[in-house]
Amino acid sequence: MYAWYFPKGTQFVTKYDTGHRHFCPYAILWTDNPNADNSTILGVSMSGSRGNVKEASLKAKYIANGTTVKFDSYVGFWIGVQALRLTKKSGKTQDLITWEQLTDETRDALSEFNFESEPSPKVGMPLKDDEFAPILKDSYPF
Repeated sequence: MYAWYFPKGTQFVTKYDTGHRHFCPYAILWTDNPNADNSTILGVSMSGSRGNVKEASLKAKYIANGTTVKFDSYVGFWIGVQALRLTKKSGKTQDLITWEQLTDETRDALSEFNFESEPSPKVGMPLKDDEFAPILKDSYPF
């Protein structure tokens, strides 16, 4: 599972107000082998504008160099929900930092902070211990 953290989200909060704190979209790559050097991407799941989006097979236009799935963070025009989607556009890559590479203090802060402490849509940190397994289970596309 990959997760991004945006300090400010753009989702509609009320009829007259947009934006909220803490937006944490996620994407899950499903492969045939845990060894990244010798695996094939079988599918992807991601946080979408209406819950989990599950793709059991990916078109080549969404994969760069056979190894990198291309995502786009966007705000839906009609319902104003911020989410992820697959894209065929080229863009910047971002460094991967694993959960284990984070300091104990950072992991504790991400696990214990209440991301839902304000009147906003449900915004959870998908890497928290109590969120991770349920998201994986609900996101399985096969």
